[in-house]
Amino acid sequence: MLFAIHCACILGLSRAAVLWSWSHETHKANIDDVMRQKFDYTDHTGKFGIGEHDSLSIQQDPTNHGQYVLSVFYRQGTFTHHDHNGNNCPHICHRGAQFYVNPLKVRDAGHQITDMTLEYEVYFNHSFGWQKGGKLPGLWGGERDCSGGRISDHCFSTRLMWRRDGQGEVYAYVTHDQKAGTDFNSWCNSLKSRETYHKIGCPDQSGIEIGTGAFHFQTGKWIKLTQRVQLNSHPHQHGSVTVWANDHAAIHMNDIVMRNQFNFGIDGLFFSTFYGGNDPSWACPADTTTLFRNFRLSTDAPQLVQSQLVG
Repeated sequence: MLFAIHCACILGLSRAAVLWSWSHETHKANIDDVMRQKFDYTDHTGKFGIGEHDSLSIQQDPTNHGQYVLSVFYRQGTFTHHDHNGNNCPHICHRGAQFYVNPLKVRDAGHQITDMTLEYEVYFNHSFGWQKGGKLPGLWGGERDCSGGRISDHCFSTRLMWRRDGQGEVYAYVTHDQKAGTDFNSWCNSLKSRETYHKIGCPDQSGIEIGTGAFHFQTGKWIKLTQRVQLNSHPHQHGSVTVWANDHAAIHMNDIVMRNQFNFGIDGLFFSTFYGGNDPSWACPADTTTLFRNFRLSTDAPQLVQSQLVG
């Protein structure tokens, strides 16, 4: 069931293996060097916006001038794969940035990792316009293809999103074969009939919108996001997605099938941020930026207790 969280903390955090981390730079570094040396960035599949002349760069942290963090620039009028004129993007169009991080410790684990926790902090500048929404980083596994309206049984992704007025949500691409003998829309409607959680949406050809409004972003402030994903071990068995915002439990969905194919586990970070949405009503309203720092992938197991859950 997808729960709204009534009480607010991470409890019983069990520290385990750190798989990869990056906090910040101590000087104004070249983004291409940082990507190669710190983000283990070797596979260019699905990437865009990377480079000193595009959206992704290293800039000074406005709250700590001794730190230099990831900065993403969004040009007015851009959305998804469109430039500021509404045309398909050329090589450089400042629409945001996207890449995958598959750490060496994950690749060399010798087994699938089926329980992983991602942490990072994001900062929206003071003039950031929420518009209808946009993507934020999350976890991913399998083929690098669970995005852009492509539904597959061979991968998953659990990016976050900002929505109108800074509402937060999980935006999950998972198998649409959620319940044996039940079509996807019927399964989604069965969830919508419950009253124990925040909004859920299930568009036919895009991600499942989980917990819209369960937490909120603010401009001009860092917010710490923690996402734990647990994969199921058998077909039509339930996995789970849990999110904390500033260490306050926000979303917990434990009746979602994360996969029905078992030749992949959780592979790492899907860094993905842009406005959209697939039409101009989602377009960036004015030139703006976000900042990112303190990334951490681990096998930590943050716990919820039943008294935290409503319903």
